[in-house]
Amino acid sequence: MEGLKVEWRRTDSETLVHLYQDGESRSQQDYLDRAHFFSDPIQQGNFSLRLDDLRDKDEGEYTCTVYSQQDHLFSTKIILETGK
Repeated sequence: MEGLKVEWRRTDSETLVHLYQDGESRSQQDYLDRAHFFSDPIQQGNFSLRLDDLRDKDEGEYTCTVYSQQDHLFSTKIILETGK
């Protein structure tokens, strides 16, 4: 989808975890090789991010925000518990 931008951020620190923009996925340094964005289901409105190799410091609140042509479409928050 042209002009689509998807941001996954840590809500508590505003740290950018993963960015999908212009058809490219980029993970922040702490999440390299651990954050996987699924671009195939975007057409169905699925903006899922999988986080592998969970660490205690990963626990917390994350926000997914979707933009299209610079308009904010929607945001959703999730709570990640590592089960420690």
